[in-house]
Amino acid sequence: MDSNATKALKNQGYAVLQSPTANNTRWVSLLKSQTNALLKFQKSWQSLPTDQFLSDGGHYRYRRYSVFKYRTAEDELELLPHEPHFQSTYRNNMNGGINRDYEPFKQSSIDNASLKSIIYFVSKQISFNAEKEWRIQAHQFRIETSEEESGKPTPEGIHRDGADFILIMLLNRDNISGGLNHIYDKNKKILLETKLSELGDAVLIDDRKVWHGVSEIYPVNKSDVGNRDVLVLTFHHQVLD
Repeated sequence: MDSNATKALKNQGYAVLQSPTANNTRWVSLLKSQTNALLKFQKSWQSLPTDQFLSDGGHYRYRRYSVFKYRTAEDELELLPHEPHFQSTYRNNMNGGINRDYEPFKQSSIDNASLKSIIYFVSKQISFNAEKEWRIQAHQFRIETSEEESGKPTPEGIHRDGADFILIMLLNRDNISGGLNHIYDKNKKILLETKLSELGDAVLIDDRKVWHGVSEIYPVNKSDVGNRDVLVLTFHHQVLD
């Protein structure tokens, strides 16, 4: 267990996994061991379908969605049958209240060794109450921006996802400004502002304790498109019979 990351989660409700923080040594080692797999995984963001469920009429988001079950004792990751993504309007007052049926992860992404390694790592940080099984909702997001349209990583604003823990990991950011991750306390007072800049930079969040959001993105070179690619994993504790 990366005890510093776990301690940060327990004490403040979030852990930053990027240089130069002191709690990222095992995370950095994992990323280095998975370099080739991560680069292949990164390329899969080039083929995300358009999100057809943005109620603000925007054209800035692309995504895929799959659900997994992970058993910690067996280190066993299982893809669950495909299902629509649903959030209540309480959790997402912009796009909630309906079944949003997104295309699933490609099989090559599901089989990519880095995905399982990331899930294994996170489970070690968050299973400090001896949790045995997690339901994991996995999202590939690309947020795009151009001179005509800003990109909104969290169009619903400051929110909670209704999970136990959340990993937000950067795969790429290109030709953009903005896109700052913010974490807030229960009164929505800001606790952290950070920019995920490099492949593998991440924040791990206790969704039961804190709120979060990401600022809009804008193109640096306005004659070209900019984008921000992230993997979001929401971990939901499952009680075994």
